[in-house]
Amino acid sequence: MEDKEKYINLGKCDSLTPKTFGKPGKRTFLIDIKCSGNSFNLWLEKQQLASISQNITKYKSFTKTQEINSFSPKEENANYKLIDFALEFQTETNSFDFYFVGVDDQDKGIAATFFYDNKYAQYFANESLKIVSQGRPICSLCFNPINEDGHFCIKLNGHIENIKIV
Repeated sequence: MEDKEKYINLGKCDSLTPKTFGKPGKRTFLIDIKCSGNSFNLWLEKQQLASISQNITKYKSFTKTQEINSFSPKEENANYKLIDFALEFQTETNSFDFYFVGVDDQDKGIAATFFYDNKYAQYFANESLKIVSQGRPICSLCFNPINEDGHFCIKLNGHIENIKIV
């Protein structure tokens, strides 16, 4: 990935923990990130968490990893809303480089990177996908979530068969 120098390097990540709060349809999602003595929450959308996790599960090999020197930001226990992210798999270290851009409540931005061992990333991805799958079921016709009080499917118009008009 180009422009690596634009990101704050948090170094090796100690833990990533996916969390969710609220009832299906009103849930919020976050990743609790602990890197090199820093701890912060990265709030994100369900689809973003699913996308990150699905990309991680593509790499399931395990090998030994190596350490990298890191820089730590001053602020701890901060909350950021995810704006954009990227993942890069490093085959030589069998780890992921995470890049993300976020914004806090005062509209201060952060652009940071950290790396995380593949074997721990796989566990994170599996836990994240479990959380995502516990939400509302998805309609097989329109792919929108089905609420507890019912669902109006935009693709279901009352006709069982398609009618060809000549």
